[in-house]
Amino acid sequence: LILLVRIAAAVLVTFALCWLPFLPDTSQALQVFRRIFPVARGLFEDKVANTWCSLNTLIKIRSILTGDSQLYLSFAFTLLAALPSSIRLLIKPTFWHFKLALVNSSLAFFLFSYQVHEKSILLAALPVCLLLNEFPFMSIWFLQASTFSMLPLFLKDGLLVPYAVTSVGYLFLTVYLLSPLNDRSEGELKLGTCGKLFFFLPKMHLACMMRWMFYISNALMAVLSILSVVLDPPPHLPDLFPVLVSTAAFLHFLGAFLHFNIVQFSELPTKKSQKKNN
Repeated sequence: LILLVRIAAAVLVTFALCWLPFLPDTSQALQVFRRIFPVARGLFEDKVANTWCSLNTLIKIRSILTGDSQLYLSFAFTLLAALPSSIRLLIKPTFWHFKLALVNSSLAFFLFSYQVHEKSILLAALPVCLLLNEFPFMSIWFLQASTFSMLPLFLKDGLLVPYAVTSVGYLFLTVYLLSPLNDRSEGELKLGTCGKLFFFLPKMHLACMMRWMFYISNALMAVLSILSVVLDPPPHLPDLFPVLVSTAAFLHFLGAFLHFNIVQFSELPTKKSQKKNN
C-alpha cells in the first residue's frame, strides 16, 4: 500500500508540473488538450497504414459518417480489438502473456484508433523486438514492414538514402544472424498458429509457403519503394503510391495482429523462453 501511494503521488506531482505552465491561461490549456486529442482533425489525415485509411479507398467513411460517428466507431473498434488480449493477460498474468499483450494492444491502437500518425507503428515495433527470440521469422518480417510503412514520410523529409541503407542492411543482418529462413519445418519456423489456420496443408508445404510469402512481400516492398521514387503518379491519382504503400503495409500489420492474438490464446512459451523469462 505504501509503495502504491508513493507511485500515485509521483505520477500526480509529475502530471501537475507538466500542466503548471498552461494552467494560468485557460485558452492555452484548451490548446494543449486539443493537441493531445486531435478530434477536430478527422479520422485520419495522411496516408497511414491503418484500417480507416485503407478502407477509405473502397468506402468513403469520412463522407458517409459524421465526425462524432467516426469517433465512436473508432473507439468501439479499438476497444474490441484490444479487449481479448487484455482479458487473457488478466486471466494469466505471466511475462509471456505480458509481452504478447504489449504487441496486440499497441497494434489494436494503431490499426483502429482515431487520428493515427505514421510513426505510431514504432510503439508496436518496440514490443515486437521482445519476441525476436521466440518468433524470429514473424518479428523480422513485421519490423521490415514497419519501416516500409513510413516510406511516404521518409520521402517527404528527404530520408530516402537512410531508409534504403538501413532497410537493406537490417534485412541481411537479421537473416544472417537469426537464420529464420534456414529452418525446414513448421515448428522451427514457429508457425504453429498458422498451422491451425491452414490445417489442410502439409507442414512442410506450410513452411515453404510462408517463406515464399516472405520473399514476395519483400520484393513487393522493394518494387513499391522504387516506383515511389522514380515514377510520377498519374495527374488524376496524385496519391497513388502513398496509398499503395499504406495498403500493403496495412495488410502486413493486420496479419501480424491476427497471428500474435492467436499465439496468445493457443500457444505456450517454449522451455527455453520460460527459462529466460524466469
